[in-house]
Amino acid sequence: MHFGSDLRQRVISGALLAGAAVIAVVLGGWICALFVALGTGVMAWELTRMTRGGPGFGRPDAILAVAAGAAAPLIAEGFGLVSALAVATALSVVAGIWLARKTPRPDLLVLGIFLLASAGAFFIWMRDLDGHGLSIAVWLALVVAAADMGGYFVGRAIGGPKLAPTLSPNKTRSGAIGGIVFAVAVSAVFALVMGGSPLILAVIAALTAIVSQVGDLVESKTKRRFGVKDSSALIPGHGGVLDRFDALVAASLFVGIVLMLAPSLTSQW
Repeated sequence: MHFGSDLRQRVISGALLAGAAVIAVVLGGWICALFVALGTGVMAWELTRMTRGGPGFGRPDAILAVAAGAAAPLIAEGFGLVSALAVATALSVVAGIWLARKTPRPDLLVLGIFLLASAGAFFIWMRDLDGHGLSIAVWLALVVAAADMGGYFVGRAIGGPKLAPTLSPNKTRSGAIGGIVFAVAVSAVFALVMGGSPLILAVIAALTAIVSQVGDLVESKTKRRFGVKDSSALIPGHGGVLDRFDALVAASLFVGIVLMLAPSLTSQW
């Protein structure tokens, strides 16, 4: 069984980042909003760098990219989800127009920034839900982490056929299944401890794990499309912030939309 020489570095940097995230999420409010805004802003910057067509990426471009990604979570905290999504739409379009001559696919850049900003807005909206926000945020983070770690360890231990070799040659079908199983198991324990429905949360957890894996594959496809290995080198052992949180971005969008469409499910947390 071989887990790779980068495991130690990966665990240390991941633990430090997770610790900061836990503090922000537990405290909630503007501290959480600022933390999420920093993350989505950096991810929008990374995405812009990844998709640029040439070297002409200056400070105004970087500032615009960060602002386009960071504004929505802050607006969600201060003015609500609808306003945040409107701002995410407007700023992503502005960023796309401004950078259109510096990337071969400005449409993908607009969509990517919009999804990143919207995911941050949905996460803050869920964290602020009365009586259930902290539980939902913690559950979401645990499920995504379980899917990631389950996929990593099961995939390394069992191996087998590749999940999507043209997109991510290291991911296996066994790892994908292991990630789903880990996510469901963690969700079941969470439900038993918190008094929710293990069955309902297990179903949502399984779907969330699948969506999180899709988010990871989409980012892998984007990197291959533009010929980059990592979104940046900001996190030792993980690459960039987008490399680390692509799954959480997709999961936040999915769970946020589910709760927006079926608010009664909020009571399960």
